[in-house]
Amino acid sequence: MTDAERRRIAAAIAQAEDGTTGRIAVREIFDADVDALERAKREFHNIGLHRSGQANGALILVAPKARRFAVVGDRALHARVGDAFWGSVVSESSRHFAGGAIADGVIAAVQRIGEALKAHFAQPASDRAQ
Repeated sequence: MTDAERRRIAAAIAQAEDGTTGRIAVREIFDADVDALERAKREFHNIGLHRSGQANGALILVAPKARRFAVVGDRALHARVGDAFWGSVVSESSRHFAGGAIADGVIAAVQRIGEALKAHFAQPASDRAQ
C-alpha cells in the first residue's frame, strides 16, 4: 500500500472509532506464505487489543504477497455481531481485494466494523465532551 492509501485507512479508522469505546487496528505483513487468521490472532494480542476493558477491539490483517487477509474481533464485539457479520465483512472486502484494491477492501471492513461499534459500543455523550 502507498502512503496515501495508509492515510485513507487511518482516516477511516478514526471515523469508525469516533463516538465509540471500540478500537480498530490494521496490520500489513509482507510474508509470502502465512496463515492469515492465526497471524491476525497473534497480532491482536501482540498489540494489546485484548486488554480493552470492554473486549470490543478488532484487527484487520492483510498479507498482499500471500494474497490473504483476516479479520478478528474481541469477545464482546463478536458476541454482539456473530459469525454472519464477520463472514459478510470478509465477503465484501474480498471483492475489493480480488480487483487489486487492497486499501478499498480494508476501508470497507473498517467501515462495517465501525457501524457495529456505533450500534453496540457507543461512547456515552458525557464521556465524549471531556
